Amino acid sequence: MRRQDMVRAVRPRLYRRLVLTGGIGVLFLGLLAQRLQSVDADRVVAAMAGLGALPLVLACLATGFSFRAVAGYDQAWHRHLRTAIAPARARRAGFAAIAIGQTVGLGVISGALVRWRMLPELGLLAATQLSVLVAASFLVAWAIVTSLVFWVVPGAPLAGLAPWGLAVAVLGLGAGLAFAGSAMPNLFTLGRLLALAAADCLAAGLALWLLVPGELPLAAFLPAFLLALGAGLVSGSPAGLGAFEIALLALLPDQPEAGLLGAVVAWRVIAYAVPALAGAGLALHSAARRPVPAGAAVPLPEIAEAGLLAQGDLFAHRDGFVAGRTAHGLVALSAVADPRRHRSAARAEGRWPVLYKVGGRGAVAARRAGMRVLPVAREAWLDPVTFRTDIPACAELRRKLRRAQAAGVNARIEPDPDWPALAQVNAAWVAARGREHGFAMGRFDPAYLASQRIVVARQGAAVTGFASFHVARIGGRQVWTLDLLRPDPQAPEGTGQQMIVAALTAARADGVRKLSLAAVPIGARGEERGPVARLGRALAGDAMRGLDQFKAGFAPRWQRLYIAAPSYPALLAVGAEIWLRVFRPPGLRGTGDPARPTAEYQIAYGRNPWQREEDTVA
Repeated sequence: MRRQDMVRAVRPRLYRRLVLTGGIGVLFLGLLAQRLQSVDADRVVAAMAGLGALPLVLACLATGFSFRAVAGYDQAWHRHLRTAIAPARARRAGFAAIAIGQTVGLGVISGALVRWRMLPELGLLAATQLSVLVAASFLVAWAIVTSLVFWVVPGAPLAGLAPWGLAVAVLGLGAGLAFAGSAMPNLFTLGRLLALAAADCLAAGLALWLLVPGELPLAAFLPAFLLALGAGLVSGSPAGLGAFEIALLALLPDQPEAGLLGAVVAWRVIAYAVPALAGAGLALHSAARRPVPAGAAVPLPEIAEAGLLAQGDLFAHRDGFVAGRTAHGLVALSAVADPRRHRSAARAEGRWPVLYKVGGRGAVAARRAGMRVLPVAREAWLDPVTFRTDIPACAELRRKLRRAQAAGVNARIEPDPDWPALAQVNAAWVAARGREHGFAMGRFDPAYLASQRIVVARQGAAVTGFASFHVARIGGRQVWTLDLLRPDPQAPEGTGQQMIVAALTAARADGVRKLSLAAVPIGARGEERGPVARLGRALAGDAMRGLDQFKAGFAPRWQRLYIAAPSYPALLAVGAEIWLRVFRPPGLRGTGDPARPTAEYQIAYGRNPWQREEDTVA
């Protein structure tokens, strides 16, 4: 949609919002004016003049604490949205936007304009979306905080409705987590937003309570204040004027009106007028600042799985690791160049730092750094130069190869394979076994596979299977790593083994000394007794055992791989999220469903896998 069309679409809604807000504001101001006819203005002024210095100072301190929390709303949302805005700039913009927006009214619109001015790199649309998210999340958090206060404070009004309000808010958050996916903040961010809202509301209420004359108990005042605050927020009028006062006077009928109104006027100066002026000055001052450019990216570690970046589920993090994001984890695949930068990057996103499929040395370093480590997989390695099939451990492999040869199966590297035929084999494999796995495992896509070595098995002219291998230079030496192994479900016995042997033969000709058959889950071996192994056998025992037997037939050397996280709860939570990403992967970005019709693969792919727009450094 063009910008002019967007403006035309938004303009009617904006006009309706202005009319509605103006109408509500006029209504409440009329009600307040009618209520004030019975109040002596001189007594209100006298109540204000009678405020002592100590209550004013304490109210200012409480307001400062409130706005310190307010500034954190934007920082939390910037962190979730990964805008790359520095935390200090996010806090300043958030403070100015909220301070100005709550005072002049129409907080979403005015706040968006302030954020756009102070953070021009966001653009107006992103600044508006951010304003909507901040406002909506605060309203939800306010509802939860108010329900909790009403629940725990004895004698609070409408206390019987508090559990229901809390239940509705929690169920709404749960539904959002279940259905909104990555658009919904994780539990860390939600907890932070709730804590910030609680600090903001309680500190703002404390500031006003300190100014109210008499001996009004805080427990009696706070529920009334929270309801009045909500009325002011919903009204949308500048500073909630009219709605806040009417609600507060109605909820505190025993409190002298002149003293209460005098405290409200003083509080509005401290909590609205002064912050709005400070926010305006900050916005004018910060608008001329330019964002500090980020430092140079750290080179990625040498790992074969870096080729998975082309599928879009993983990305190259600028702090030097191949990473994937789950709801609560920033997962580094294998090694990291600098563990401290990994932890710092995860903390900046509100996630746990997690290492996945890290080798023995990395696991030892993680333990020394205080992380909890569990074995998660075993990787099979072969040396193509010394590999032989005429050893006792390969007896079953020889039998399988004889079966394939007797059926006329031949396998070899094909630089320009028949992609439609491979797509048919892959579709048949998916239909027989279910969805392809994702995250740290490749999926069929000709553009992705174009940079790999492709072994094709044929029975006569017909394609009966294919295998693909990442090719990388690690430590100055070429290493091949198995990615996809797709024998046709109707292929003769031994087709998969024939393709691996063909790859070993080609790798030997290239002088390759290391070829990985990739990893199998730790639970594939029955003698493994750890929690990860037992859970894996319970979830996918037969499939794991078959994969382990296939790879064990080549008599490989086995290397344990580990998962590491700051705590066992982090291991459990992020491990479950990784499992879901592996077994329930999203659709491939830019390629759609991997099992789509064969005709779609007849389109020529003119771009290399690493040239996709989504493969950017975070």
